[in-house]
Amino acid sequence: MVPKRQSLVIPATLVIVGGIAFGSLFAANKMAIDAGFPFIAYTFWQSLFAGLALLIVALVRSDAPKLTVPHLRQYLLMSTLGVVIPVLVLTFIADKLPAGVVTLTVGLAPALTYVFAFALRREGLRWLSVGGVVLGFASILLIVLPEQSLSASGAAIWMILALVVPVSIATNIMVIAYLRPPETSTVSLVCGLMLSAAAITFGVMLVSGGVYGFWNVSGPGMWAMSWAAGGQVIAFVGGVEAIRLVGPVYVSQMNYVTVGAGFLWALALFNEALSAWVWAALVVMLVGLALTNLGAARAERHGYRRTEGGR
Repeated sequence: MVPKRQSLVIPATLVIVGGIAFGSLFAANKMAIDAGFPFIAYTFWQSLFAGLALLIVALVRSDAPKLTVPHLRQYLLMSTLGVVIPVLVLTFIADKLPAGVVTLTVGLAPALTYVFAFALRREGLRWLSVGGVVLGFASILLIVLPEQSLSASGAAIWMILALVVPVSIATNIMVIAYLRPPETSTVSLVCGLMLSAAAITFGVMLVSGGVYGFWNVSGPGMWAMSWAAGGQVIAFVGGVEAIRLVGPVYVSQMNYVTVGAGFLWALALFNEALSAWVWAALVVMLVGLALTNLGAARAERHGYRRTEGGR
């Protein structure tokens, strides 16, 4: 049985706004590192402030994060896959690759989400979507393989490390969609996610050199941290709520919005000159997006999309 259609106005708005917010974080990361903010401390403080802001909202709504075993497991998985791994990796490589190039790797997340959903029998085989997956990976090869596409020596290694991010994001989307505890609000879930990420990165910060206060960095570093905290809140609340409404494969396309927004932020703030190979990769990725969407639309028209239970 095919799920009943619903309006996509709200989910699409959440995806667009969340993607723009997340896309801005690549610029914030670069600003923080340039200001001398240690990347582990930067990850901790932005997660803590984001979590505390959401905790205030949750308490006002009498909707504090639940502390049952299923909820704690969900917070741990979501924070590790959605915040700790991506933010640590992205911040670590922020000064090693152009922000626009780093942003482009996130565009693989929708293709990987479809692959994971198909492997879990949540989505049927769609050849157009498979073509989109292939083009998504081809776009990354256009950056990694040609020597002219990455200016810095050894940058291809950092590019490969950046691929950890879309894998982590796609896995997290599946965790949110299929392991979310029932009757859990989006605000309390994202609050638990952020506070859990803060707890994890606080431990890492202690082990790696002790507590580093955000007040020790310059004004641009503090601004970048505040910017990142706000962007995380908007992106995660929007994404998690949209997943609840329409499912993971559709919402994974937020990452394409992230790519476009990230390019624009990089151009506006850093005036980055990207090679023709990078722009070609962006075009190939957008064609892959078109194929993925066309495959999803055809599947819905013919009733091929699987239901929540995989039947």
